[in-house]
Parts: sequence; structure tokens; C-alpha cells
Amino acid sequence: MTHKFQVGQTVLPAHPRGATPNTYVIVQVLPETSHERQYRIRALASATECVIAETQIKVMEAEPSPSWSAHSSKGVGHARRPSAEAE
Repeated sequence: MTHKFQVGQTVLPAHPRGATPNTYVIVQVLPETSHERQYRIRALASATECVIAETQIKVMEAEPSPSWSAHSSKGVGHARRPSAEAE
């Protein structure tokens, strides 16, 4: 079987223990063992590293960019044509 995550990918604990779980980055894909795929991960908030099983982490889903919600779609990207009366 192949590994689900890649080096450099940002992940979260599958079962977080608090309201704001730590975010981790995959730093090494470890060779498969006979029972489970494993990774070495590093916390982004600190330099703490640990080895974790694939079933204990999940993909961090991207949050929507605040710039998208700040712009109104009305009138964006549309140029006004001069009216015939202005001539």
C-alpha cells in the first residue's frame, strides 16, 4: 500500500484533545511496518517532533480566503460602456 500523506503536507490530529488542535507538518515518510504506515511530524508552533500512525492524522482543509468574502461580485470585472446620450 502507498502512504496517504507526503513530506511537507500540513496535517491535524484525527482526534484533537482541545478546542484548538496543534498543526503539524510531515517531515518524513517512514517505511511501512507490518501493521501500519507511519510518519515523522513536526509541530508548527514548536520544534517538537514525533512519530505517528497514519490513522492518527488527517488532512488540514484550507480555510476560505478572507479576501474572497470581502469583495462584492457586483460590478467587479465589468467595464461600463458609455451611453449614447453622452456623445
